[in-house]
Amino acid sequence: MIVTEQGHQIGNLYDIVVDENSGKMTALIVEPANDTIKNILVTDKEGMCLVPFNAVHALKDFVVIDAKRLPRKTQKVGMFAKQE
Repeated sequence: MIVTEQGHQIGNLYDIVVDENSGKMTALIVEPANDTIKNILVTDKEGMCLVPFNAVHALKDFVVIDAKRLPRKTQKVGMFAKQE
């Protein structure tokens, strides 16, 4: 389970992205806990969230992440706003 430092559930670990050259973990692929998380965070075409490894704060029973380092979808305004 992936949670923020404040205890908010982000989702469950689905996969890990590793740089083949260096062997270092670069990101976690996370299945979002709910639609709210899916709508706030950047997702891939399958709807999985990509959490950069530098956001990981601790690994133990849970993966604890720094929510400030999560890539978020930006809300565009003005002429760039999405037409409904």
